[in-house]
Amino acid sequence: MDIRQSAQWGEYLTQIGWKIEKVGSTQIFIRKVPFLPFSFIKIQHPKNPLPFRQIDRIARENRGLFVLIEPDGEGFELSKMSLNGFQKSHMSLTHTSTIYIDITKTQEKIFNSFSENARRNIKKAQKNNLQIKTISLKKEKDDSEFRKFYRLLSNLTHLKKFFVPGYSEFYKKMLAFKNKSAVLFAYSNDIPVAAVWLGFLDDRAVYMNTGITRGGYDLLANYLLVWESILLAKKNKLPIFDFEGIYDPKFPMWRKSWKNFSEFKKRFHGTAVEYPAPYIKYYSKIYQIFDLCSRIFYK
Repeated sequence: MDIRQSAQWGEYLTQIGWKIEKVGSTQIFIRKVPFLPFSFIKIQHPKNPLPFRQIDRIARENRGLFVLIEPDGEGFELSKMSLNGFQKSHMSLTHTSTIYIDITKTQEKIFNSFSENARRNIKKAQKNNLQIKTISLKKEKDDSEFRKFYRLLSNLTHLKKFFVPGYSEFYKKMLAFKNKSAVLFAYSNDIPVAAVWLGFLDDRAVYMNTGITRGGYDLLANYLLVWESILLAKKNKLPIFDFEGIYDPKFPMWRKSWKNFSEFKKRFHGTAVEYPAPYIKYYSKIYQIFDLCSRIFYK
């Protein structure tokens, strides 16, 4: 199951203003347009087959301007999209490509499957006297450790020039995933220099977010933390380590800032997973025309 179809993700979006409708195993996310009686609807990486009839009913009941489906690749049938009024969309709200690492293999085989660069940097990091500290969030009485993680994440956004939501939203996300996640810190001389927030689903561990300082980069802490995260996931008997998104050249205008960290993730090899293109169904002709014009202008 993709993390966006987990109960925890549904709880997180509920806390930041989305309405959730569930049809079978499919979570449908509805967001009301401020000051207007309309809504936007998205469905991200749901299992197939899709409940098209119920999706249509929910869209009409909530006066949806459109429904955007970002499909899962397994069992996907293109013909059913067009048959139910969906067309390929230029819009992409979540990743369309990721990397899975099979962690059912032995620790040695997993390590040896990495690129020579990744293996070398992990070994170097292990010689840099870094201390790894794992925080199980469900055992924490307050958010002090998570605030520490968020400071490292914020530092990374300044270094790499990308946006993440403010702490208030991340705190709500943390509450939703508190019982299903951990934060791994790398310390140097008792100072945190890097961190990974790792989520646990029934069938995978998810590399949710990461943060680092310049000093952490110099010490190669980011390489060591990926390796330690994989070992923790393996200890929890999870079969897959999901890197949760890499840059997809099919959608170059949406995630240009992902290019650098995608190259980092690719050094751990694994299996590239590509999702089908997003599909959209318009329920408002006016919005459809507006969307078309905005696309032309954006180009």
